[in-house]
Amino acid sequence: MIHRFLISSALCVAAAAAFALPAAAAAPDGVDWHLTAAQIKASCAAVIKQTDARVNAIVRARSPRTFATVVLPLENASSDLNDKLVYQTFAYYVATDKAVRDASSDCQNDVSAYFNEVTARPALEQAVAAASKSGTAKSVYDKKLTALWLTTLKRSGAGLAPAARAEFVKLSNQLSQLGIDFSTNLTNDKTTITLTPAQTAGIPADIVASFGKNADGTYVVKVNESTAGITAYATDESARKAFSIAYSNRGGQANVAILEKAIAIRDRLAHLMGYENWAAYVLADRMAGSPARVFKFLDNLDAAILPKARAEFENLRQLKAKDTGNPDAVLNAWDVSHYDHILNKTQYAVDTDAIRQYFPVQHTIDAVLNIYHTLLTIDFKQVKNSDAWLPEVLEYKVTDGKTGKLLGYTYFDLFPRDGKFEHFANWPLLPYRKTADGSRVPVAAILGNWPKPGPGQPALLTHDDVVTFFHEFGHNLAALLATAPYETLSGGFRQDFVEAPSQMLENFVWQPSVLKQISSNWKTGAPLPDDLIAKMTAAKYVDYAYFTTRQIQYATVDMDYHTMGPHVDTTAVWAKVQSETTPLSMVPGTLPQASFGHLFGYDAGYYGYLWSLVYAQDMFTAFQKGGIESPVVGARYRTDILQPARTYEPDAEILKFLGRPMSPDAFYAIFGITDPSKSK
Repeated sequence: MIHRFLISSALCVAAAAAFALPAAAAAPDGVDWHLTAAQIKASCAAVIKQTDARVNAIVRARSPRTFATVVLPLENASSDLNDKLVYQTFAYYVATDKAVRDASSDCQNDVSAYFNEVTARPALEQAVAAASKSGTAKSVYDKKLTALWLTTLKRSGAGLAPAARAEFVKLSNQLSQLGIDFSTNLTNDKTTITLTPAQTAGIPADIVASFGKNADGTYVVKVNESTAGITAYATDESARKAFSIAYSNRGGQANVAILEKAIAIRDRLAHLMGYENWAAYVLADRMAGSPARVFKFLDNLDAAILPKARAEFENLRQLKAKDTGNPDAVLNAWDVSHYDHILNKTQYAVDTDAIRQYFPVQHTIDAVLNIYHTLLTIDFKQVKNSDAWLPEVLEYKVTDGKTGKLLGYTYFDLFPRDGKFEHFANWPLLPYRKTADGSRVPVAAILGNWPKPGPGQPALLTHDDVVTFFHEFGHNLAALLATAPYETLSGGFRQDFVEAPSQMLENFVWQPSVLKQISSNWKTGAPLPDDLIAKMTAAKYVDYAYFTTRQIQYATVDMDYHTMGPHVDTTAVWAKVQSETTPLSMVPGTLPQASFGHLFGYDAGYYGYLWSLVYAQDMFTAFQKGGIESPVVGARYRTDILQPARTYEPDAEILKFLGRPMSPDAFYAIFGITDPSKSK
């Protein structure tokens, strides 16, 4: 689905969609971030009712079916809905009050149910189809908007016979609720492990200081993304094992049941629409086009790099053998990050904890903002006394560096708390939009879960944390810098291209000049020394083939789940695919699929991370040639990729930006191989 009516749980581009009573807030962005549960409930119901009245009026109108009488008012109704229910749907991810989160969850479900029903109405599809045939959509924006709305209506079951359409809507509503339930189970997961002081050996003191403590002196460690890094540091294997198994069982059997029910529903929905399976239905509206093409892409890449991945894995196993004094030591899942850390620290002299000292949170944020200021000619000014949902949330006003024109507002909510969204992601809350009385500036937010500060020192980030922030900020700026006049166009890209702009920007955080600018030792203020930067960049692709096979595994599991019919043993499939595509077998007794949130939102779409990376690496060649921090290349990137957003197809935008068609050479060069599909 291409519209914001649909609530998505995707981790890098999750979008809250809705519409409500006019906000009473005086906040500069026009959003009231402090609604009560009762206000959320009342406004959500009222707005859906208002929207339905507007949609009904479009269908009942006796005027000729044109862009101006059908498509534009439909777009305006949906955009008003999104613009007025921002917090009503977003609160689910950030509110500290469970009653508010529950009301927000209900609103999400109600909006999704309404979207599922309204986009399946034959009369609405017929009206848009007639408007499309009228030839009254003149501009490139009008034509694309019409095409996308028509596609949405057709893919929502509007053309089905009455009984089939009713079933499609009913199942779509069930699927929406399952996605919310899956996410809620993860958000409310309270898994912890207990470690003795001895078991914390190797974990940095500031991280240990953030753990809870029992009366007997043992530590209570929350098992979530903010603490996942401890497996890299812990020298005690029992600690690594306990954390890894607990982490892989978040969501538990409850989420497995939800997932398997969702798979069955998706399969039925696909068959109702005349497709062989859910993946075929989803990919019919993606760049990739078909499951066969995705499987070929994944299989060819895995076959080409698996030998190297196995060699990397064996190298890590040998490190464990040396470390433990056991030549037959087995490298387990909970050992990989630890011995990868040791490999970087010994062979490449890259000490992750030493690097953390150069990335205190606030300096890192300020420095990253300055990089984007230079690259994209935009300015950021922190909003003091922000009226955000919580006092610790940072708010920035974003303006054009040349004209001073207001571009939008962005929020950073970066530390974990109970009930908060658990991962790291950007929300394009209000996409850019031109209205009759001017323009609606966009609003975006990044939610993260960085480690909290230790006693007497700021929160410190790993380089991986910085890369993730730079990536998500890429999504954030894509939302803020789009200038297509309609929210449907400015709200994003095709799903299997959406990661490419942000993935491209990850390359910047490996450039020595950028690393110098964004690093500052929290004690001395000194930037990363040249020798450490050289070691970091030399180690960039250490074990990269192995970690890429894990991405291939996740993508293949996702594709298998959605091409195998309605009855899938998700645990058995996970185990089979992992053993076939990676050097590491699945840990018996774990349920990793229960916390794989991408299976709701990126279902039959996880391949997009690797697919997008092909485009991302090719786009980066423009900066390699024209200057890493060149405002000239940055201006082209802003104009050719970010501003048009969904207006043009990705290949057309790439052609304009690079002056040539996309080439996969830069992607495959990472692995030291040529495009494997060309050798078959």
